Amino acid sequence: MNGATGKIVRPGVLIALTALAVSGCASPFKTAAIDPTSPVAEATRVAAGQKGRRPTFAEIPAVPTDVRGPARIKAVIEGEQRAAAKLRRDAAPETFKLKDTEAYAAQARASAKAPDFAAPTEADRAETEAFAAAARGRASAPSSQPK
Repeated sequence: MNGATGKIVRPGVLIALTALAVSGCASPFKTAAIDPTSPVAEATRVAAGQKGRRPTFAEIPAVPTDVRGPARIKAVIEGEQRAAAKLRRDAAPETFKLKDTEAYAAQARASAKAPDFAAPTEADRAETEAFAAAARGRASAPSSQPK
């Protein structure tokens, strides 16, 4: 007889916990307090008081037919994995060797222009001063008006 008590108590506890959970879920749907200082307080109050139309089961859209099935998804994933494996094989370090690098380096050195490290001349200094004077002439103080 004691074994039958558990069969009765378990569904009762399950029903009680379900009722408690449902009552806890219902509380967020109560109308919340509206901040009277909000610029949209009146519109919010009006919207909260209106009852909306509830959808019917007939309005549930049909099941889409253009969705890939599990077999198609699996095939696409396997294709992507094959392509990734081929790319790893094709780009592996042992698939190519650098050769004739000295000729390339010599050509790059020949075409590169060495920087001029000469000290600036009087003409260079005059050109710099002229540029700075022109920049100072174009400059204006920022506005003192707040934005």
